[in-house]
Amino acid sequence: MSLGSGLLAAILAGTVGVAAVQEPDSPPEAGAAPTGQITQGAREAAPQAGSVTLVTGDRVIVTGKSYRVEPGSGRQVRYATQHRDGHLLVFPSDAMPLVAEGVLDERLFDVTQLLEWRYGDADRPDIPMITQSAQGLAPAPRAARQTRPLAHLGMTALRVPKADAGETWKDLIGGPRTLAAGKTRLWLDGRRSFALDESVKQIGASEAWKQGLTGKGVTVAVLDSGYDADHPDLKDVVTQARNFSDTPDMRDDLGHGTHVASIIAGAGEKYRGVAPDAKLAVGKVGDDSGMTDSAVLAGMEWAAVEVKAKIINMSLAGQDTPELDPLEQAVNTLSAQTGALFVTAAGNAGDLGMVESPASADAALAVGAVDRSDQVAEFSGRGPRVGDHAIKPDITAPGVGIMAAAAKGTADGPYVAHSGTSMATPHVAGAAAILAQRHPDWTGERLKAALIGTAKPTADATPYQQGAGRVDLVRGLAQPVVAVPGNVWAVFPWQDSGTRETTRTITYTNSGDAPVTLDLSTESDVLTLSAERLEVPAGGDASVTLTINTDGKTPGDYPGIVSARSGDTVIRTLAGAYVEPKSSDVTITVIARDGKPATAYGQVYNLETGGRQNLPFRNGVAKVRLPAGQWNLYAELMEQSSIGLTAAHVPLKVDDADREVVLDARQGKQVRFSLDEPTAVPDRRMEFNLANGSWSFGWLADADPNRDFFMLPVRQPGLRYMTRSIWYKKDAVPSPYRYDLVDYRTGGIPDDPSYTARTSDLVKVTATYRASGTAARGAAALGPRFPGSDSAFLASTPAFDLPGTMTHYRTPGFTWDTQFRAGTYSVIGIDRYEAGRAHREVWNAAVAGPAFATSGGARTGNELGFSTGRFFSDGVAGRTGTDASVTGTVTLAKSGEVIARADLADCETWQLNTCLTAELPADAATYTLTAAARRQGPHTALSTAVDAVWTFRSASTAKPQPLPLMAVRYTPAGLDDSNRAKPGSLTQLPIWIERNPGAPKATVKSVKLEVSSDDGATWRPVPVLPAPSGWTALLANPGTPGFVSLRATATDAAGDRVTQTITRAYAVG
Repeated sequence: MSLGSGLLAAILAGTVGVAAVQEPDSPPEAGAAPTGQITQGAREAAPQAGSVTLVTGDRVIVTGKSYRVEPGSGRQVRYATQHRDGHLLVFPSDAMPLVAEGVLDERLFDVTQLLEWRYGDADRPDIPMITQSAQGLAPAPRAARQTRPLAHLGMTALRVPKADAGETWKDLIGGPRTLAAGKTRLWLDGRRSFALDESVKQIGASEAWKQGLTGKGVTVAVLDSGYDADHPDLKDVVTQARNFSDTPDMRDDLGHGTHVASIIAGAGEKYRGVAPDAKLAVGKVGDDSGMTDSAVLAGMEWAAVEVKAKIINMSLAGQDTPELDPLEQAVNTLSAQTGALFVTAAGNAGDLGMVESPASADAALAVGAVDRSDQVAEFSGRGPRVGDHAIKPDITAPGVGIMAAAAKGTADGPYVAHSGTSMATPHVAGAAAILAQRHPDWTGERLKAALIGTAKPTADATPYQQGAGRVDLVRGLAQPVVAVPGNVWAVFPWQDSGTRETTRTITYTNSGDAPVTLDLSTESDVLTLSAERLEVPAGGDASVTLTINTDGKTPGDYPGIVSARSGDTVIRTLAGAYVEPKSSDVTITVIARDGKPATAYGQVYNLETGGRQNLPFRNGVAKVRLPAGQWNLYAELMEQSSIGLTAAHVPLKVDDADREVVLDARQGKQVRFSLDEPTAVPDRRMEFNLANGSWSFGWLADADPNRDFFMLPVRQPGLRYMTRSIWYKKDAVPSPYRYDLVDYRTGGIPDDPSYTARTSDLVKVTATYRASGTAARGAAALGPRFPGSDSAFLASTPAFDLPGTMTHYRTPGFTWDTQFRAGTYSVIGIDRYEAGRAHREVWNAAVAGPAFATSGGARTGNELGFSTGRFFSDGVAGRTGTDASVTGTVTLAKSGEVIARADLADCETWQLNTCLTAELPADAATYTLTAAARRQGPHTALSTAVDAVWTFRSASTAKPQPLPLMAVRYTPAGLDDSNRAKPGSLTQLPIWIERNPGAPKATVKSVKLEVSSDDGATWRPVPVLPAPSGWTALLANPGTPGFVSLRATATDAAGDRVTQTITRAYAVG
């Protein structure tokens, strides 16, 4: 049975404190509290009455015109109070330095605000907070419950039970990654009034409305996830709709399109859109599962050509590449053909160089996001643009906490707050609609330039972060002059001599009735203008030449701004250049073994920078421009007649001189395996791997047995080479043996890539594959791990009848992954075999049951997780087994009350993913984890029901703590290859306990065993005796064919216990 057909080429890129303060024994300072006593003071602020527990565990009680502080248990600190703007603030002395350093939010000590937000002790039992670690997401401190990981922001939302606040505070200030060490920041998870009407005012739309400019007469297309046609804010706004998705209707099950549409033109009184009188044409191009390029392209064409929308909103994004993708091309083409303006989201990746497509298109108006203070949002996509390093985004708009319409069924009410560049984009689209109403003859390019030119910059943000700044409709409508284009960029290839200079023309158009004189300047020393002053006539235009000169500049980015001023009028144009690093053009020619151009796949990669480029071979030639440095070239050359394949990996030093590389398959050396077993023939399979540093290349071929494989020899330190060939007995089905021959070399590709194996030098493994009490078919897939890797290509045997035996011969020195399969059942093991001796192993040996060869679950803070893919592991230590036919449940209970439940059919996976999760109280308590797993199918008559009940103590943890779970494992002696004992015989039953890896160690105090021969209807105890490697029991099998079931209870010194029942553990017959 083969793993696949054709050539599989896999390319993998890897890379990838201070203790709580106590005051000394001295008289209290003036205004300080005696330690351990209640303090009381005059009340100057006027917070509402109540008590508030601070993050430190101290309590502030406000009554009438006074307040008092009750120190937390064991705390000996002072308290400082402030009265500010009607607010009372109380600071414990060990918190004050952290507040001053900016790592601790002072709102955590604002008693007035906490009571107003209903964070007082009468309103909630916990303190909501947000933490941020310099090392990324940090584990929750002791007793804290993680409520929301904010991975893109490097933050985590937490809730700390007020009863445990003091202990949590100690964690927060007592370690190397804590507040005191400056490695963590902590904020109150405060409340805000998120509303669209505020963001509308922020961009100046409300001022436009006063002028009667509401987008009337302008059609804006929205390409999104549909819309809620019954939402009152959109009912009379959407005039056209078309479904381009794979769903049957326009219904918005995601809610994204409804939200976006209402930001543009929602008709609600409270949450009014930016251009409330604009008309919308909604194209549904996707749903909650995403969208295809073709659906988006169809929507774009419909919007621009058929609807003739002036503005097209695209709050969607995908990864950008240096090449022009279909959506980018469509934006440019349709903009030029129709004059439409595509307003597109920059994306939410947040990092530099992560503006996404199609916002990366030249003609697109790319929109980033800012908060209510015009600060660029953490998630907002930033430039430079991939490839040419041009300035993107072009502009920003409010995109944080935007309240707008919610589609039915997607939120608790008719409105919902969302954040993202998806929310910023419709603000700009609405602004463009208002501008188009004022200037109906303007093209999309001019609208884009006007919005860029009048944007309001944030002082501490660069053009790559914000473009020209936040959209400003007030200035956009007031200023009569527009500069076109709004974004100018130049790219200079590397050259070590000569002039790097180019010119561009910027045209200023005046729509006013009076001439305007502009004072021109630049904010970059690579930009110069042909004039410092320019007069633009009324109703006319005037141009200036912009010279971009990077002579003497080192390679890199040079973004800048061209400014034109006249009184209060300011027009800003984005401009700049990218100077390519020292580079050269490399031409790679590939020649097949027949002398003709080869069909090839290739890639160049740089071990130092991680940079890589695919090689676009056409007619046997690929051209690529590469920065100077040490590169490596990998290529696979295929014959036009598909007879063979030649692989090459060569070092490639690039400097400032163009060079050519020729890869000639005729110089390749054939990969050959030979074996001293005359009856063996190679299988239709060959595996090949190359690795250099963190880069690896490989393929697994399954093709014509006569296909030849060749390698181009090369000496290269650090390059590792491995090939594998599999052999079976000729014309034997099933084959009694299998050879896995592995040729591993270091230092390059050998001059002679041939490998000769002698059976006597190989590891011999005789494998028995048992049946589970019934006739079935099975197969085994196995493969060696590439040295330094934790994965392997698994090549399967053909299917064979169970039970069966196969002798495996393997090249020594490797770790082998093996997976046995029978029907829906699968078990995997990892082994390394000692050379020089014979090995025997049994697969699918009874008893199949729970195992902990890998982690079964852990508790982190107050969150418990349990992974379930382990209930049918065979009776050999170190293996893990699962069955896709499994049904049943796993539950977690405390004091008899079930607090979490999971369906095994939904989560039994080979990845051993955490399936059951639960949020637990911080205090130590006893929990019961109960699993009931059932399987069925023609492949097995054994272990049809597996039940386990684990009882253990658990409390909140500061770091992940594996759960103290045990599994009772058995390997009955004397069973035949169908896992059967003879009727009336005695079976020796070795027993051992497998603990969850990493769980606290505890001695097993007792093991009790019961057996049943009627599927658990009745049970009888069996003595259990100590043995060198665990325990043992002697079972008397029934005198007639049937099954033996086992029920065991194990208890350790810590009080942890498991009761495990396996129905039909083995057969009798």
